[in-house]
Amino acid sequence: MIKKFLITAFTLIISTSSALSIEFIGVIGVAVGEINNQKNEKLLNGSKIFYGDTIIVKSKSNAQILFLDETVLTVGENTELTIDDFIYDPKTNDGNFVTNIKSGTVKFITGKISKKNPDNLEVKMPAGTLGARGTEFLIQSNSKQESTVLLLGPGPNNTLGMIPGNVQLSDGLNVTNITNPGFQAMVKN
Repeated sequence: MIKKFLITAFTLIISTSSALSIEFIGVIGVAVGEINNQKNEKLLNGSKIFYGDTIIVKSKSNAQILFLDETVLTVGENTELTIDDFIYDPKTNDGNFVTNIKSGTVKFITGKISKKNPDNLEVKMPAGTLGARGTEFLIQSNSKQESTVLLLGPGPNNTLGMIPGNVQLSDGLNVTNITNPGFQAMVKN
């Protein structure tokens, strides 16, 4: 029900906008507390997100970002992330999505870019990178240069008939695959 609401809200915001910039890639679906971009502009419900933006979520705040390919990021308090790359063709679902989580907690629900080509979604973290294969996962990065990744699902035995997802975590030398929901791995610098 929440997903339907968010998709409806996202569609309404896009369809009522008179002049979309070529760099427009998403929207703040929900903003609670103090959320700013790299220009220190306050981001509210309905604020547009652009290619290259840095999103800064302060203490006792959180946000949900809806992207054009239906990827959803739920951003926790004390989090900073940058959208390094976002290219998306809604006719073919081809694209590329790279985000850099500098610190904090972010929950991902992957969208059409990852569904079409899982290698085209990359998440950079202080101590490594992550590739997602059509799934839902959580990343928590701290200032000690370590990141924890938790796979939320769906798993190989899901009853919804969904394709099992997984995440591939790398520190630059080693690669770890997480394929079972509820399992996690940590990357340290």
